[in-house]
Order: sequence, then structure tokens, then C-alpha cells
Amino acid sequence: MAEPRTLLVIAGEFPPLKTIGRIRTVKFVEHLRQHGWRAIVLTLAPSGREGNYDPSLMAEIADGVEVIRLPLRNREVEIADAVKRLLGRQPAPAPAAATATTRDAAPVAAPIATAPSGGGLLDRAHDVLRWVLRTFVNVPDDFRPWAMDALERARQICAAGRVDAIYTTLPPFSSMFVGHALRSETGLPWIADYRDLWYGDVLREWMPTWRKNMELRMERRLLQRADVVITVSEPKTAYMQRLHPRLKARWETLTNGYDTELYGERRRTRPFAGDTLEFVYTGRLFKNRRGYAFAEALGRIHRADPAAVRHVRVRIIGGVEPEIRRRYDRILADYGIAHLYDFAGDVSYAEAMDAQVNCDYLLLIVDTGETSDGVIPGKLFEYVSVRRPIFALCDPGSTQQIIERARLGKAVPAESVDACEAMLREWLTRPVPETVDADDAYLAQFDRRAITARFARLLDEVVDARQGARAS
Repeated sequence: MAEPRTLLVIAGEFPPLKTIGRIRTVKFVEHLRQHGWRAIVLTLAPSGREGNYDPSLMAEIADGVEVIRLPLRNREVEIADAVKRLLGRQPAPAPAAATATTRDAAPVAAPIATAPSGGGLLDRAHDVLRWVLRTFVNVPDDFRPWAMDALERARQICAAGRVDAIYTTLPPFSSMFVGHALRSETGLPWIADYRDLWYGDVLREWMPTWRKNMELRMERRLLQRADVVITVSEPKTAYMQRLHPRLKARWETLTNGYDTELYGERRRTRPFAGDTLEFVYTGRLFKNRRGYAFAEALGRIHRADPAAVRHVRVRIIGGVEPEIRRRYDRILADYGIAHLYDFAGDVSYAEAMDAQVNCDYLLLIVDTGETSDGVIPGKLFEYVSVRRPIFALCDPGSTQQIIERARLGKAVPAESVDACEAMLREWLTRPVPETVDADDAYLAQFDRRAITARFARLLDEVVDARQGARAS
């Protein structure tokens, strides 16, 4: 057999961090081996104190995969500690690490939007430092220091002659600097995979215009070196093509996918037609992903007929941004339905999967915004695997089309309380389906093994083309 080719994977999200973005990468790495490709993964070294740290997820990494981990340096803390030492003060004890993810937190939002503020002289200086770093230095995200370290390590790997192609999966968008530099220095094919958009992403709409324009220029410059640009939906690919009309790279769409074996031997233990009718959402609520319409619709029904919803329970499993939680608390208090909601917070991945298997309906809440028509959340395909009916709050577009075409459930516009109320009334009056009559033939195109096979062919083509060019 021919010697396997090697893909250098630059991935800020990878097990044991419990982000939905990790799944695409870890499954590509696993299934590519069946197509003659091995992977070297450069990723984050978690401290174990992250809010989304789940050591059980290490089992997702296939045996034999080479994983190189580098810590996420915090320049702000490093500089602040150095100043304190110069002043003869002890650095503050290290706090519990924030959630190490590129989508679940927006650490640069507040410093960009507001000027440095209040406190003593040292506190004000710290505010200024934080504002400068997050506004002008750690751009496009706080993974910039990690990307610099990853680039140095990647150079060593490439110099050893062990790599055939480079793959960066975004976000974090700082990974683009690694791919661009390696492509320039080595000539190896570079594949940039956009799980989410950089410029135009619905979860980055908080940025001021000057920052968006700066990052767009940055993105255009970096992509000039890309050989292939991948997105996860046709609308996103079309959007990117309009945004970068002069780009010479090859355009491809590789959606996220589902795994037939994901839930393994898990079986439902909660009976149908029990005392409660359970809607379950697993994932974080933050920025433009909120789901208020469902709560308000439930509240309206309760106000008109409390008996109609007395058996309903809505479980939100995952972190909720404080501002969003405050809005929920106001809605639930106004309608008197706080007892119908359970905010469970972060749980292990295994517990979240058990909740999905045992629910009556899966609640899917999708990001809203200008480019939301192309959003197909990885969570959708996780839900596909469990095969429970999906009640989706999403704007018209790719996600709605997949759900309804595959007969997985129904979707209503994400922020339409009227539409949500009408559909919720309908669902509350019918028996809970024990099975989902999904269109498996249609869904077959989203099987992750089939998607990985397409990815492998793409990798072979770009590597063969490079080798052919060098030979001539």
C-alpha cells in the first residue's frame, strides 16, 4: 500500500473542549485515515479549568492521531503581572479559566465599544492595556498569541518534510495567519475551512464599522494565498464569492454532518405520555442566539389557558449569557411561567446526549442576522443523529430547508412570536411522536463518512496538482 499522505491540521477547537466546532475536525481526522490520509493536529492545550472542559471527550480522538497542544497565552495577564513585579507587588492568583472557545464568548466586544474606565491609577492603566490589546493587537480574536506559537511549531513540522497539505479550520480566525505564512514559505497547498464566516458572521455584528472594514482587508490579504476555500453551506459559499470576487482559490461547500454511531447504545429511559411534555435545547445562548420567541409564545398560551401548558417543561442545557438570562427572567416573570423553565447550565457531553434521547421535542435555536440564511449549525446534525422531532427557531434558509425537506420537524422565523405560538399550540394538542419518519435517502448526503470521502478526494486533487506543477 502507498504511504499515507499527511495533513497538518490547525484547530483551535478540539477535544477535550466541549464546543460543537470540535466535532467536524475530530471526525475528519478520524475518517480521513480510510482514504489514505493521516493527520497531525496542532491545537490548544487546555488548563482543565475551562468552563467547557470535558475530559471524557478525549475518547473522541481516534487511536494513533498525533496531537500537539500549545497553551493559550494571555498577554494581558503576562504584562500586568510583569508590571506588578516591577512595583514590588505580588501577581494576583490565576483565576479559573474562561470558556476556551471562539464562539461562546465575545471578550473583545465590551473593550472596543467602551473607553477605559475608573478605579485607581494601576486599575486605569490595566483598563488601557486591556483595551489596546483587544482592540488593536489581538485581532481578529484572542487566539492571536496562540496562532503565533502554533506557526513556529508548524514550521518545524513542515521543515521535517512530514506534511503534504495544510488545513486551517475557522474559527478561531487567527488560524488564518498560520495557513497564510506556511503557504508562502513552503508552497504546500493550504485549505481554509470556514465553519463560520469571518466578515459578515451573524455573531460578529457587534463590531464597529471601522473594525469590520479592517478585518475585511485582513481577510482579503490572507486569502490570496489559499488554494481552496471551504464553507459549510451553499449560501455561505455564494456570499464569500461575492465578497472576494478576485480570489483565485477553488471554492467548495462541505456541510457539517451526522454520525450514525454517535449515540451508540444509548436508549430512551423516560416513558412517552408521562407527566410532563419536555422540550430540550442543548447548547449555549449568546449574542444573536436567544430564543425569546418560544418563551413568549409559551407565556401567551399560559396566560390564555394555564391548563394547556401545565405539563410543559423547557430545559435549557448549556451556558446562557448573563444579559440573555436577565431578559429570560423578565419574560418568565411577566407571564408567570418560571416554573416551566429549567436552566440546567453546563453539563457533561454525555448528560446532554442523554437529555436529547429522552426528550419529547428537540428545541433548535439558530443565530439571527444578515447572513443567517446560510447558517447550518453543527447542532442540527447532532439532533439528526438522535432522531427526535425538532421545533426550530430559525430564519428562512438552509437550516429550515434541511429540517422540513428531511421531515425532521418544523421551523418558524426565529423572532416571530406569532408564528411560534401558532405552531406551539398545534404541537401541544397532538400526541408526541415516538419515532420520526425522516427521509433517510435525502439525509444520506449529510453522513459524515460521505462528506469526508469528498474532502479526501479534494485533498488528493490539490496535492496531485501541486506535484504535477512541480514536475513540469
